[in-house]
Amino acid sequence: MMLVWHLTVKLLLGNGFTHSNVAKLLRRWPIVLCSSNLLKTVEELKQMGFDPSTSYFSVAMLAKRTVNKTRWGEKIDTFKRWGWSQEQVLLAFRRQPYCMLSSTDKINAVMSFWVEQVGFNSVELVKAPGIFLLSLQKRIAPRASVVQFLISKGWLEKDANLITPFFLTEKLFLEKYVKRFKEDSSHLLKLYEEKMSIENDRDNTCT
Repeated sequence: MMLVWHLTVKLLLGNGFTHSNVAKLLRRWPIVLCSSNLLKTVEELKQMGFDPSTSYFSVAMLAKRTVNKTRWGEKIDTFKRWGWSQEQVLLAFRRQPYCMLSSTDKINAVMSFWVEQVGFNSVELVKAPGIFLLSLQKRIAPRASVVQFLISKGWLEKDANLITPFFLTEKLFLEKYVKRFKEDSSHLLKLYEEKMSIENDRDNTCT
């Protein structure tokens, strides 16, 4: 067994992996290294544009090794149904490999909210696929309510970067998108907190 691990580590290092990334795989996701055709996966990810020396390569390997071909195709088809092209799915995967570990239900839920409820363009999310890792109820929906209000008031252009608010820390978000607009800061805070409360109540009802 030790010989197998030694050969596996040697193979990864020989293909551009850093020692820290190999250690990360061994520590967090050893199952990735136990499966067959490891080199084939490494080569496939390289062809997709991944750099083995980056930490994202390890996550991409986890995705490719744990999501079977059928489920992988289902996720690609789900993104396409919301207007993404094959190239955009690949671009999103390269930017945030974890997005392909999201379930099709989560992808559909986020896309449905973003497009049908908020009225934004789904292609915006190609730039920040990490949004599929965020909680729809506790992060995306409450912050979207604030962003929508600011757009309706003309204080935030609809062609502005609509992704940034969702990735800021709570403190920075409140400073930049609530407290900054002093005349309506109390209303914005109430809007945000009410949405948080509604979503939390919904979570509690479902548990």
